[in-house]
Amino acid sequence: MADMNGNEIAVVVGGAGGIGKAIVRRLADDGYRVICADRAEASAPGEAFQFVAIDLTDAASVDAAIGGVDQAHGRIDVLVNAAGIHMQKLLVDTEAEEWDRIQRVNARGPFLTCRAAARAMMRAGRGRIVNLTTRLGFGNPYSSAYIASKNALWGLTQCLAVELAGYGITVNAVAPGHVGPGTGMEKQFREKAEKLGMSWEAFEAQVIKTIPVGRWCRPEDVAAAVSWVASPAAAFVTGETINVTGGFVGYGIAPPVEARFTEGGSA
Repeated sequence: MADMNGNEIAVVVGGAGGIGKAIVRRLADDGYRVICADRAEASAPGEAFQFVAIDLTDAASVDAAIGGVDQAHGRIDVLVNAAGIHMQKLLVDTEAEEWDRIQRVNARGPFLTCRAAARAMMRAGRGRIVNLTTRLGFGNPYSSAYIASKNALWGLTQCLAVELAGYGITVNAVAPGHVGPGTGMEKQFREKAEKLGMSWEAFEAQVIKTIPVGRWCRPEDVAAAVSWVASPAAAFVTGETINVTGGFVGYGIAPPVEARFTEGGSA
C-alpha cells in the first residue's frame, strides 16, 4: 500500500458495535476515510466516517454494500471484519438452528465480505484484510458454536493470506482476549456468571486472575492492533494472528460447567 494520503478507504464491518466503534475511531484518526458497515447505523457520523447498511446473512446485501463502496470511491484499501454474535449454551443444549445462525454471521459473513473486497483489491494490486477472531478457543464452555465459527475464520485468514499475497494484499487476524465492561461481551460474561451460580464480582475477579497484566482488554487495545496490522508498517506481515490478551494463555475460570455435569448429574 502507498503511504497515507487521505484518500485511503477502510471498511469496518460491524463498526457499530463496541469494538467496531473503537476501530472506526482509530482508523479515522489514522487518516482513513472510514465506512462503517453494519445492520444498525452508528451515531455521530463525521467527515471521515460514513455508514452503509449490510446484512451478513444475505450474499446480495454484502456484494451490494462492498461493491457500492468500491464503485463510489474507486478503491478499498482496508477491510476489517469486526462483526460477530455469541451465545451462552453448552453444546448438548444447542439447537441446530442456533448453531447455523452463528456460523452464518461469524464465518459465512466474513467469507462473503472477504470475497467481495478481495476482488476490488486484486484489481488495484493492494489491500489489507483484518479478521477479528478469538484467543478463547481452548476449553471455553458455553461457547462451542462461537469458537467453531471463529476457528473457521482463522482458517480462512490463513488460506487467503497465501492466495492473495501475490496481489499485494495481506490478510491477518487480531484475536482479542477478555474484552470487558462497556462492550457487548460484558453481557455474555454476566450470563455465564449466572449459569455458573457466581456473583458478577466473584466472576470478574476470576477473569482478572487469568490475565497477567491484571485488567480487562479494552476496545481501544484491539483497535490499536488493527491499526498497526492495517498500516504500511506491516507490509511484510501476512497470515498471522495478533493476540491482544494481556498475556492470557488459556481458559482459567472454574467451575467449567454447570453442577449437573461436574457433580455427575444427568443431562
